[in-house]
Amino acid sequence: RDLHRLIRRQRQMCIRDRQHRDPRGYIIPANQVDFLTATKFVNALIKTGVMVHQATQDFEVQGKLYPAGSYVIKTAQAFRPHILSMFEPQNHPDDRLYPGGPPNPPYDSAGWTLAYQMGVEFDRILDAFEAPVKPVEGLAKPPAGQLIGQGQAGWLLDHRVNDSVLAVNRLLKEGFKVTWLNSPLRFGEIEFPEGSIFIENKDNLWPVLNELAQTKGLNFYGLDQKPQSVAWHLEKPRIGLWDRYGGSMASGWVRWILEQYGFDFEVVFPPRLDSGNLKQDFDVLIFVGGSVPRFRTEGESQRFRFFRLPKPEEVPPEYRSWLGSVTVEKTLPQLEKFLEEGGTILALGSATDLAYHLNLPVKNALVEKLPEGGERALPRDKFFIPGSILQVKVDNRQPLAFGLPEKLDVYFNRSPAWRLKPEAYRQGIRPVAWYDSERSLRSGWAWGQHYLKETLAVVSCPVGKGHLYLFGPEITFRAQPHGTFKFLFNGLFLSQAELAEGNKK
Repeated sequence: RDLHRLIRRQRQMCIRDRQHRDPRGYIIPANQVDFLTATKFVNALIKTGVMVHQATQDFEVQGKLYPAGSYVIKTAQAFRPHILSMFEPQNHPDDRLYPGGPPNPPYDSAGWTLAYQMGVEFDRILDAFEAPVKPVEGLAKPPAGQLIGQGQAGWLLDHRVNDSVLAVNRLLKEGFKVTWLNSPLRFGEIEFPEGSIFIENKDNLWPVLNELAQTKGLNFYGLDQKPQSVAWHLEKPRIGLWDRYGGSMASGWVRWILEQYGFDFEVVFPPRLDSGNLKQDFDVLIFVGGSVPRFRTEGESQRFRFFRLPKPEEVPPEYRSWLGSVTVEKTLPQLEKFLEEGGTILALGSATDLAYHLNLPVKNALVEKLPEGGERALPRDKFFIPGSILQVKVDNRQPLAFGLPEKLDVYFNRSPAWRLKPEAYRQGIRPVAWYDSERSLRSGWAWGQHYLKETLAVVSCPVGKGHLYLFGPEITFRAQPHGTFKFLFNGLFLSQAELAEGNKK
């Protein structure tokens, strides 16, 4: 009886304590930079049965002003648990196999907070509130964009908006001049950071921009004088996406992303890679996890492989040219030649082992020294992070990170992390994003996360005339982490971007 009284008292304390209270609702402000991606997030909720409202006029809640068009999601509805899991971090208990023993880790993905993955800005409202809203009928539609100003010299587009890529791809296909600016620029009260997109004016440009504004919700800002900080001239990249016979889920999701954002690309199978002359047909190649042979140190055991290629006679003749795997003996020399000749490779997840195969001065950071000498990978009882959301610090002044915030949520799924060897800086290798905290976990489960502090998550590696970009986190995982898509997009455009005269070093 005393125990029941104690439990009731603790429950009452939790209800009254704001720190332990679940929100009564969430507000997604309409004045955030990438409201278009926030709208995609809201539509993901609607498709699962969540009731979403939208403000019909400006309003105030708990002393903060919100503009008309902001989304309001109240938790007093049937799918409340799902709403909480989309906005709130997943917090797993410190479960041990026995008191003081090793951890009992989650079986699969442990953190998936979609608002974090998509980079959506929102406010948690702990107390009951009212707002002038109406239900969203069907799917939410972003407001039409605008062309602001005269644009005698050209038009400015915000790189921080994911859907700006749709405009860039269309404009490049239609022959317009598009560049990235190398320094911040102010337009009225708006401060545009490095990497903002400038479109040089032409007679037939205005109708195209107006259509993009009306149909995609993009805003364009007219400039009467051409900016002096033009740094990168963009061209339409020739993209090759690795895949294999039978299909790769990771490659399939990247394919879907490329289609959604207007990229033209070709699916490339290992026999084509082995045939060489890759620079003749491609500017950039994308390799996802599972595409590149794992780099094995001496004594390291092979992992069991689930994927088995069929025999040629088991496959219809028209598909036999798809058979094969990336190999150290035949494929990797062709990839190295591709880089040396000026090609770009984007390596995601385990495909980043390509850096070890190329003998680049990067090393695995998730190792421990052995008493008898040498190193080994950190064992699971010391370090293990299944699918979870961590936070990294980003050098967003580098072109690979244009449009990204300084603090970024990334999806970590047993991902690699690196340190640079002393000679790396002499070779022009640069960190782009890194774990700057001993507690980088945002949602999920992370055992031994302190080992990640000061290790690298994204690295830019010059190789010959080309570039290899290493992405440890899963920046395209199941097409969910919209917040990290810009790494992919920027890497693709950089494969054909030309540094303007006066900016070359």
